[in-house]
Amino acid sequence: MLTELASVLGGLVTGVGGVCAAGLLSRRKRRADAVQVLTQAAAQMVEPLSRQIAAMTAELEAHRRVVADSEQRCRLAATQHTSWDVVVRSSLLNLGVDVPPPPPMPDDRSGPQHQVDPRP
Repeated sequence: MLTELASVLGGLVTGVGGVCAAGLLSRRKRRADAVQVLTQAAAQMVEPLSRQIAAMTAELEAHRRVVADSEQRCRLAATQHTSWDVVVRSSLLNLGVDVPPPPPMPDDRSGPQHQVDPRP
């Protein structure tokens, strides 16, 4: 009888231990599955955002080039305008027309009204 009771108790302890172990493993598996789902969702969100950032970066670089070209043309035009102002004023003064000097052109050190970040 004692042997039978020991067998039953041993089977009971083994069964409960097995159920506990299975429960722990099942819980770990559910956590791993949840982590995998979250990782996949994040990866799916990151890829389109990365493409969008790359496109916006390229667009920004193109805009910076356009602004730099425009500023260069303005500096060249300002230099030509200053020279033209001096020639026209001298010509008018030689004809007896009193013309005040042209207003000063802003120099390059003051910079444009807007600042463009030169960093890439």
